[in-house]
Amino acid sequence: MDISLSPKIERFLRIKIAEGVYDSLNEAVNATLGIVLTKECISQEELDMLNDDIQKGIDDAVSGNLSDAFSFLDELKAKYE
Repeated sequence: MDISLSPKIERFLRIKIAEGVYDSLNEAVNATLGIVLTKECISQEELDMLNDDIQKGIDDAVSGNLSDAFSFLDELKAKYE
């Protein structure tokens, strides 16, 4: 497949390669298209639910309603054993 990138997009991807984010233009294009594909596969409802969950976590953290990691892992182990 032969594709042409706009100068702006090619410049952006080459900067990311220079920064070490990607090893090659091929990798950069594939990763970028993977992001677009993922975005297309997530419904707006799922995205809204995810954003709601993130906001709940932020609100809990701000109010001090936190659990330590060890307690959380113990709960997970108990649930799935």
